[in-house]
Amino acid sequence: MKYFSLLFFLLLFTSCKKDPKNIDPNAYLTAEAQEEFKYSIIRHADRLVKKATHQTKFDSIFDEEYKEKAESSNLLYYYIDKQTGVHYFALTKIAPSLIVKRVATVGKIEYDKEGGIASYEEGFRTWKMEEPELNEKTATLFEKYIEGEDLSSYYTANSKGEFYIEFPDDKTYYDKEERLWKNSQN
Repeated sequence: MKYFSLLFFLLLFTSCKKDPKNIDPNAYLTAEAQEEFKYSIIRHADRLVKKATHQTKFDSIFDEEYKEKAESSNLLYYYIDKQTGVHYFALTKIAPSLIVKRVATVGKIEYDKEGGIASYEEGFRTWKMEEPELNEKTATLFEKYIEGEDLSSYYTANSKGEFYIEFPDDKTYYDKEERLWKNSQN
């Protein structure tokens, strides 16, 4: 009877653990599809190219410059929630620094029936870091993000000197309608 009880509790404990999610982009997208995905969001996820405005950034005159930005970015993590159809991504790009550092933009997308972007939202952007540190910290944050967990303890004001999330913060928020980061003090 003792062994049966122990076995029962072991089975109960292991069945309560969450299965780790596969966040490898290669599990969802071919190399070609990854390039197409990066290009499809780069006008939202990266800075404006020279002479573009938020009103003109989709004009074809800027296609080549945005193509170069997409090619220089990395799709670090990707996940599709099978229940909701939401696509989650972590895209990195090179950040200005004396040594090579990158920054990650993490967000989610919903597509319409024609495959167009129906909803795009950036959840957070990390501080610039060297790649090994960025990859490790972003994996932790990404998994929490797709689970819908509160990330406020990783915000700069709350992270006790450890750098994870640069924004949102107490001044910067993401405007989902305009698909841009804004400063609440302006």
